[in-house]
Amino acid sequence: MIKAANSLRQKLLRWLLVALAALVAVGILTDYFMALEPAREVYDQHLLKLAYNMERSLPNEPEKWHDAYPQIEHNLLRSEQDDYDSAKAAIFDVQGQLIAGVADLPIQVPTADNKPYFYEAEYQGVPIRVVAIKSPTLNAVLYLAETTYKRNRLVQKTLIHMIVPELIFAIFSIVVLWVGVGRGLQPLAQVRAQINDRSETDLSPIDEGQAPVEIREIIVALNSLLARLDHSLKLQNQFLANAAHQLRTPLAGLQMQLELASEQTPEERAQSHDRMLVSTRRIVRLANQLLALARAEGEGEVNKFITLDISTAIEDMAAEWLSRAYAKGIDLGLDLQPAKVNGSLWQIQEMLANLVDNALRYTPSHGNITIRCTQQHQDVLVEVEDNGPGIPQEQRENVFNRFYRLDEGPEGCGLGLAIVREIVRHHGGYITLEPASQAQGLIARIKLPSMTVE
Repeated sequence: MIKAANSLRQKLLRWLLVALAALVAVGILTDYFMALEPAREVYDQHLLKLAYNMERSLPNEPEKWHDAYPQIEHNLLRSEQDDYDSAKAAIFDVQGQLIAGVADLPIQVPTADNKPYFYEAEYQGVPIRVVAIKSPTLNAVLYLAETTYKRNRLVQKTLIHMIVPELIFAIFSIVVLWVGVGRGLQPLAQVRAQINDRSETDLSPIDEGQAPVEIREIIVALNSLLARLDHSLKLQNQFLANAAHQLRTPLAGLQMQLELASEQTPEERAQSHDRMLVSTRRIVRLANQLLALARAEGEGEVNKFITLDISTAIEDMAAEWLSRAYAKGIDLGLDLQPAKVNGSLWQIQEMLANLVDNALRYTPSHGNITIRCTQQHQDVLVEVEDNGPGIPQEQRENVFNRFYRLDEGPEGCGLGLAIVREIVRHHGGYITLEPASQAQGLIARIKLPSMTVE
């Protein structure tokens, strides 16, 4: 099943048309009551005037009303008869007994204040409007009824005269809304055209032009995204170029050693074997570092954060570090306290492995390395301290750049600290390199947000 397109134009028009239809409906309803009330007032006054004329035409003696009523009705009511309306009248005494007129006319006793009383009823299935006047001098109630055809016709004519301009206005408004919404969304079409005309490599900013404020904010946000994407692609291209350059050197050396192997003496082949082994190890290390950096920058289940204790992670990896330190005659000490963080286990392990690996590589034989972790209020502190040659202050920031290596010391690929900083940033922390507390050496200090607050 194909899902209907989610059109902004349709949503805007739908809401505007609903609001317009509601306004027109309220206007028509208001017009109806505005037309009904004047028509009722005019015809009620006319009906009341006829009732008073009939009252004044009646003889003062009640016994003569019955004989006088037909002539009064003929003189006053016959002129009111037409193809649309007819009038009926009746006179009842205060006890409700018919004196003269229509006997089955529906009656209601007026209020005691002797004011004219209007009400609506039906007579022979036809709606009527009735006025009742109580005459204290005659001691009787006069009822005068009139059908409502003329009233309704007047209301209809008035309503038509009022509704027609509103409908014309509504139609005009619909046309204006249709054109206005289309023109209002035109800047979006222009932005879409700019994007469609671009190549996949064009990440230059989109021209804001004379776009409205709301669309300009979208363009600014999109340009910001394009700038970040362009920066990311440049870093990626630079990374790939550096990686290719770093791989080319050991591969070229390995190829050369293999090509010369057939012409070398056994002693020379032994030396070539050692050089090929060094090149192979460097290639393997570089490949592993590149994979680790790519995994740290990516997303997925492998980077899912969990609650973990860094002290436990250090203890799990300590056996390998101790064996390397023992082989080099280095005193490796652990000062661990529980330190819980919310993070990726493999990233934390990779971070620790790179820090300790650098310390083991640069610390001379019979040196000292201390690994610490503790929880301080809202932070977890991780430190790796050694008494190696250290890093000059002017180069401490540069060593976090990818493929940057110090001139002295053992050869590496220049990615270890770059991976560490990427992982630390991913976990919301920061890393600093500071002089060791001893005469020489370095402290790599990391602070990460902790899971608990003391």
